Amino acid sequence: MCHKTIKAPKEVVTAYDVQGMRRLVVPDRNPIDTPGIFPKSQFQRLKKEAHIVTLKDRMTMLEEAEQKKNQLQLESEQRKEMLRKAQASQKAKIGSKLSEVERQAKAKNLYLLQRSFDLLQEQDNRVKRANGVILATKCRAIRNAQIAEKELIEKQLQEENRRLDMMMEQQRQKEMQAEQKRKEEEEMKKQIYTTALSDQMRMNEIERMIEAEKIEEESRMINKAFLAIQKEEQEKLKEKKEMQQKIRDELKKANTELERYKLIQKEEQRIADLRIQKFMQQKLEREMEREQELALARAAKEQEIIRMRNMQQRTLDLRAAMDEMNALRIQEEVEKQWRDKEIAAAKAKKEQQEMLKTEREKQIEDLKKAAAITLARDEDDFRKVAKVQKQLWEKEMEKKKRRKEEAEQHRIDLLKQINEKEKERINMQKEKFEEGKMLKFEQERKDQHVKEHLKKKVSQLRSKQVPEQYIKDIEYHIEGIINAK
Repeated sequence: MCHKTIKAPKEVVTAYDVQGMRRLVVPDRNPIDTPGIFPKSQFQRLKKEAHIVTLKDRMTMLEEAEQKKNQLQLESEQRKEMLRKAQASQKAKIGSKLSEVERQAKAKNLYLLQRSFDLLQEQDNRVKRANGVILATKCRAIRNAQIAEKELIEKQLQEENRRLDMMMEQQRQKEMQAEQKRKEEEEMKKQIYTTALSDQMRMNEIERMIEAEKIEEESRMINKAFLAIQKEEQEKLKEKKEMQQKIRDELKKANTELERYKLIQKEEQRIADLRIQKFMQQKLEREMEREQELALARAAKEQEIIRMRNMQQRTLDLRAAMDEMNALRIQEEVEKQWRDKEIAAAKAKKEQQEMLKTEREKQIEDLKKAAAITLARDEDDFRKVAKVQKQLWEKEMEKKKRRKEEAEQHRIDLLKQINEKEKERINMQKEKFEEGKMLKFEQERKDQHVKEHLKKKVSQLRSKQVPEQYIKDIEYHIEGIINAK
């Protein structure tokens, strides 16, 4: 089953522009390729194919095959025995064919006769010498096969090392290409970020200019309102002066009338003067109070206008400072995040390189250990095979010695019998010339049997897939043995 790594959520930042607030997704610096993991079945298959079959494994396989063959032969013998028992009660009729058991018995008898004949041929000195040549050639072929197998294993190990080196080099080239691509993407991201930041700063500058124009327009409107208020105050002041002048005219007229009528009654004049003075004093006080109120109102309006202008200027400055601080803060946060990601990426890259270096050293050490173990196993297997071959050779020599002694005794007995028979034959047929021909014919027949027996041995070697060069060498030596007198 293939496992997949869980991806982290994308990073999102907030950007402010003329259209409002936008949420932007920050591209990931790491590649999107997920690491591949082999399934268990494929891993087991690769592990099984990577196993090197040693000489010990081959010996074990041969032993298992031999045991299986013996088991099958034993089962076959058991089935044959059951058939013999089942057909034991059957009787052959006149003119009927041989039963299966009789055919098997006949074949067995023929096999025993052929085997006896082969054993008799094995007693010939030429066959013994040929057996020695065949055994020596077999040993040499086995030794050459072991050397070739060892060279093949070393060649396979070298090819595996070259393949691993090539894989590591390809991995390194791939990582270098990925690193170059990542750097190019980072440069492109930096350019995009710089362009976006410049556009945002330009938009902020345009907003500040628009805000300044708005404030300037408000200032013009306030100045216009202030001029209107001043004009209204001037009109009111003009009306006041006209009213004062009118009052003065009325007072002058009243004084004239009073002077004209003062002779009428002094008391009335005095009372009238007192009333006029009181009226004038009250009116003057009212005018002074009104002037003070108007002056205070004008001063309050001017202070309010100045305060509004100062407040607007402070608001404008505060907004510009806040925009600049927000832009700087966003830039610092983005730069800090970028620096943190760069540090984390460099740290991860360094850890990955260290891990790759450690794994490579471990692989090299494992390969060295595997080569040493394989060499030690080969040496151990060679010593075991040599020991087994030595034991087999000693047993063979012991058997040869016993057979030689038996053959010598048999030869002595046979010579004794031959001498006795020869004496009888010489005594009985001294004058017969055919005796020499019979001996010559017997010798030729015996030579022919030896040749056929040796050819059969060579055919058996060919059937066992022995290399042709060794067979030709054996044939050459056998021909020399046969032709030797």
